[in-house]
Amino acid sequence: MDGMDTAPPSLVALRSADAQHFDPARFHYLEVLSRRACAATGALQPILQTKLATALADYSQRMGQARGPRPPGAQAVPNNGLGALAELNHYIRHTTQQGHHHGPRPELKSVRGFREVWSKIAAIDHMDQAMVRGPENAGPLNPHMLVLRSLALMRQLSPDYLQRFLSHVDSLLWLDQENQKHTPAEAKPARRSRAKK
Repeated sequence: MDGMDTAPPSLVALRSADAQHFDPARFHYLEVLSRRACAATGALQPILQTKLATALADYSQRMGQARGPRPPGAQAVPNNGLGALAELNHYIRHTTQQGHHHGPRPELKSVRGFREVWSKIAAIDHMDQAMVRGPENAGPLNPHMLVLRSLALMRQLSPDYLQRFLSHVDSLLWLDQENQKHTPAEAKPARRSRAKK
């Protein structure tokens, strides 16, 4: 690669240790920064070299923390305030990997039982409210009364089915309301004036 002959020894050592696979994007940044530091002139060169040395130290530290404890006698790398972030990332990765192996935590039996009882009570409550709000003098083919009679029959035959049916209807109503909120109101077409005969 261009510029690797003038790269600092620490960057060459990282590449020979296959460190570019640890964080490929960050390693590419280090290589580009190294080339720019070598090509810079004047007052810009020491600034870029200092920035490169700091970035190399940070990369080495993060890679060392991810791979395990530092061997005895190895030189400590300055923290630069990024050690806590690296530790947090390592903790998140470790916890996530454990979660994949063990799967999601099982739901408590008491929570499941409470949820089932609460949904049954809610279904009964919805049904009672619907019956109270029914039309008083509706004919035999009134759609509102037909729905209420169907729900009452469902309640007698299978209360569990009624509970699931009402939950499904609630979900559909919620989706319909959300859709109406996010659908732009269509402009009414302008009336065409009648041509005078």
